[in-house]
Amino acid sequence: MPKSWTARVLVSISLTLTACAPSVATSPTTAIRVTAVAAPSPVAPTAPSAVPIAQASVSPAVAARNEVNIVEPPFRQPQEWTYAPTEISVKVSSTVVWNNTGAVAHTVTADDGQAFDSGTIDPKARFTFTPEAAGTFPYHCAFHLWMKATLVVTS
Repeated sequence: MPKSWTARVLVSISLTLTACAPSVATSPTTAIRVTAVAAPSPVAPTAPSAVPIAQASVSPAVAARNEVNIVEPPFRQPQEWTYAPTEISVKVSSTVVWNNTGAVAHTVTADDGQAFDSGTIDPKARFTFTPEAAGTFPYHCAFHLWMKATLVVTS
């Protein structure tokens, strides 16, 4: 495995102006001192996290309360943004709450385009929905189409 090295260079510049009589032109004098210090700094590779995003983002208490978090994992690509959990089951007339825990706006939009649509959910805002019919409802974020999940409603 190749090692990475960092070189540190210290540069100091001083500028001295020599003032002369008004009839004589002013000429600047510049002094530059450069000191280079090479110090090896091995950079260790970082290993990806072994903890799945959904497990790290949703506690059992949140799932038990019919809540879904919209998650933007820190220091991860936007393609890893998700709903957590990605599938939630509730009974008819039970309220489901989606919490936007991220830093950008999202939506909760039924794939069929009719069952439900949150509109824009701003950061730190929430959307609630109370289903009146049983069924399986896949949904997505209209702004980030890779974000997909499913709401299962039972009688």
